[in-house]
Amino acid sequence: MYFSEPLDHINGDPGFITIKAIFSQGDPAAPLFVYTGDNNPIDVAYNNAGWVTQFLQPNYNASVIFIEHRFYGVSQPGNKNYNLLYLTTTQALLDWADIVQQVRPSTSTPVIAIGGVYGGMMAAFFRIKFPHIVDGAIASSAPFLAPFDLNGSGYARAASNDYAAVNQSCASNINFGFNILQSMIERPVQWDTISNVFKTCQPIATPLQIYQLQDYLTAAFKLIAEYNYPYISNMYGPLPPWAVNVTCGIISNYNQAPINIWTTLQGMYEVANMFYNYTGRLPCHDIENTPNHGLPWFYQICTEMVWPEGQYGPPNDIFPLRAWNYTSYAQSCNQLFGVYPRPEWNMINFGMTMNANVTLEFDSNFIFSYGSLDPFKTSCFSELTNFDSLVLPINGVSTATDLRGPSSQDPQSLIYARNREVLLINQWIKNKVVSASKSQ
Repeated sequence: MYFSEPLDHINGDPGFITIKAIFSQGDPAAPLFVYTGDNNPIDVAYNNAGWVTQFLQPNYNASVIFIEHRFYGVSQPGNKNYNLLYLTTTQALLDWADIVQQVRPSTSTPVIAIGGVYGGMMAAFFRIKFPHIVDGAIASSAPFLAPFDLNGSGYARAASNDYAAVNQSCASNINFGFNILQSMIERPVQWDTISNVFKTCQPIATPLQIYQLQDYLTAAFKLIAEYNYPYISNMYGPLPPWAVNVTCGIISNYNQAPINIWTTLQGMYEVANMFYNYTGRLPCHDIENTPNHGLPWFYQICTEMVWPEGQYGPPNDIFPLRAWNYTSYAQSCNQLFGVYPRPEWNMINFGMTMNANVTLEFDSNFIFSYGSLDPFKTSCFSELTNFDSLVLPINGVSTATDLRGPSSQDPQSLIYARNREVLLINQWIKNKVVSASKSQ
């Protein structure tokens, strides 16, 4: 299903943008669950948000719509010479508000927004900006506090702690592997050997390629921590259950005494190969192609979605040094897009502060969930006294696990968390029904 929306809702012109949605019609008297898109194609969310499609939809006989975020996936302007100026959270929310108005059976239909990570932030923003349309929001692993982490150290620290929680030697040995690669920058005689160990598509011939290899490996270790689910998952690609534990097992096997640097590096390769090439179909590793969300996301984090992310090595984390500096970050944004970041914008536009009680002083009906193994947890709201809302830490799970499909492998903490979410959803629906009946 596709919707034609104004490219500029506010000023009109310069044309339209096509927004993809995946819609399933339920009972007209039942609620509408809206999954808010993020910086990925909407199919990724649809295939990985089984709690919405496998539990909420049948149990409420509800309508469900997954709406793609403008400028991601296939939701692009008709004119390919488009201007990223129209890629803003406000324009995206206006897309969704108009689409929800078109698909909900009536103004009395309870509407619940749901999303994860950036999409979780957008679900909450949807409720904040359009409380007359959205009756409640579940924001899972939503890093609202990221702009306040001034050196961007939180994510790398949390991901590192996931490995240390399995075994401290696991974290230490991963860091040791990165240190070996760092030392190889000054040893070009070994670059061919490194190329062979990591099966790189391009032979390593410059120090820059060593840095690229480090970043390629770093992305694998970080994303494994994000996708650390109790069952086989398929976000970036297939991963085994409890992938962090599997990773630590690999690292341990390749760091037995007597320690050999090439064996340690072979262990790093095996982890990267598990992440990038679980099916074994890749003939080599393209270290110049580190996973990212592409140009649109770079533009967003250069404007209103300032997202500091740095690495500092021990004791903060296990990764190579990549300090985050606002000045150089702003300069690179200006060079790339001709813009400067606005770290204060979410506070101005949505009232975001470091204190959830202050942020939501005049708002209600939110669930902010995160896992104890979630690398985003340091940027999630952790305390809230609003009686109509809930901060929900979930022990023993990772990123947005509560939105994934129910499984026999789910820990009791996750089952309990989902039950609490359902209780609040029921209350929001009841409140909407009562309010609608009074207005008739």
